[in-house]
Amino acid sequence: MSSTREQNLTGLAAKYLNYQEYVRTSSKHTSKSYANDLNQFLAPLRTGTIIYQQSRWVVTKDGNEAPKNVNLSILELVRKVQTQWSSLLPASRNRKYASLKGFFKWMHAQGYIKEDIGSQITCPKVPNKIPHFLSLDEAIALIDSLRKAEYAGRDQDLALILLLYGAGLRISEACGLKWSQVDLSERTLVVKGKGGKERKVALVQLLVRALQKLPRHADYIFIKSGESRSKKPSALDTRTAYEIVRRAGVRADLLKPLHPHALRHSFATHMLSSGTDLRVLQELLGHESLIATQKYLHLSMESLSRTMEDNHPLGRNKKELK
Repeated sequence: MSSTREQNLTGLAAKYLNYQEYVRTSSKHTSKSYANDLNQFLAPLRTGTIIYQQSRWVVTKDGNEAPKNVNLSILELVRKVQTQWSSLLPASRNRKYASLKGFFKWMHAQGYIKEDIGSQITCPKVPNKIPHFLSLDEAIALIDSLRKAEYAGRDQDLALILLLYGAGLRISEACGLKWSQVDLSERTLVVKGKGGKERKVALVQLLVRALQKLPRHADYIFIKSGESRSKKPSALDTRTAYEIVRRAGVRADLLKPLHPHALRHSFATHMLSSGTDLRVLQELLGHESLIATQKYLHLSMESLSRTMEDNHPLGRNKKELK
């Protein structure tokens, strides 16, 4: 196997991104994030920029020969980018460090470097944060405000938000959803999540009715507005979808700004509060690890109080102590 001295480091990074996308089947969003992180890491080398072109990750220009003392040079690059990222929140730094560690692990496995340099990178501890989620009353108010609203595109907006809150989809999964993945008669859909993993999701009746109202003149359920029907419409982009969700929150007079993942958090929280088994919730959310699902074990104080009253021997449904 070639040594890194004989390879351009930026070229190897592009090769790694192609491996991630086509072998590990990472999502487009994940690949773009990795590319951004690796470009920041490799910027001091001035050996080109990695871009996505003609369905491949490529380097924009030919680079110079990689530094002779490869291990030292990589560690120097790590120190530089750690300084650059030092002002970021721990969670953001953790994600960026994960990009580097994955790249170094791949280079080590392929024989480009003799040791796994990623093991020398210490990730910051990320405090456990309770995800932002809507109360049940807020969720109902949000859906009701959309059902009562009258404006062009309301049906699409309602269906989108119901997919996020009523089925727990990620925003990227909802935007990329095709009619071929949905069976309204069976009230199910098959969604391809992170890493290309497929899962089957059951649909509530309200969501089924919302989907039935949408036109079927394209492959995708949600399409970009303004595109001519004479050509093949593109899928709704996630940035536009974010704005749809934000505006829906404003219309419903929610106190906090609404974002798509808050609806997925709300789906998980309300399902768990209603007694859904944690492993069932893991399958519904498409989490590879149960650890990712465990963050939803938080409950509101109202739910905790109600559970205590209903189940504790001293609760309201029990006989008074003599």
